[in-house]
Amino acid sequence: MQKRMILGGCAVLLLAAVPALAQNSVRTAGSKISGSAFREWSAQSYRTSAYGHATALDEYSRTYTHLPEETAKEHAAEIRRNVTSVKKEMEKLAPQAKADKTLAKHIETINAKYDKVLADCTVVETEAAKGEKADHKKVTDASARMAADLKAADADHKTLGAHLKSLEKAAPAKK
Repeated sequence: MQKRMILGGCAVLLLAAVPALAQNSVRTAGSKISGSAFREWSAQSYRTSAYGHATALDEYSRTYTHLPEETAKEHAAEIRRNVTSVKKEMEKLAPQAKADKTLAKHIETINAKYDKVLADCTVVETEAAKGEKADHKKVTDASARMAADLKAADADHKTLGAHLKSLEKAAPAKK
């Protein structure tokens, strides 16, 4: 009988604590179910992939005097796809950003870098399509800027992540 009372008391305490532990100002249960929650690990995966392709493109353009069109387009397309995906993830933070100027500023700063990366993807693709007549300096410069901007955006995402964590800690537990 005494064991049942102790187990029952523990169960009640655990059930009472679960809502407080599950509280998250960015990822509510409804947003998780609907898919509208910001997925920080997916965003990180996209960023990492984009940076890997930008680094490869940068190395190719600095190492070789001519970058084959297929190689340039392949890497630029993957950078574009991954940057577009991470921007889509960040759009999910828009409702919270309306009420949080710091969050809005983080998103604006990061998106500005991503917009520059996408513009440089266009430069690489345009020049690569010219084949032997491509301006190799444009390709090299655009590739270097992409890698640098993606690296900087990653650092900005870490700051964004810290801000999101502070929001979660500051949010009052729902009863």
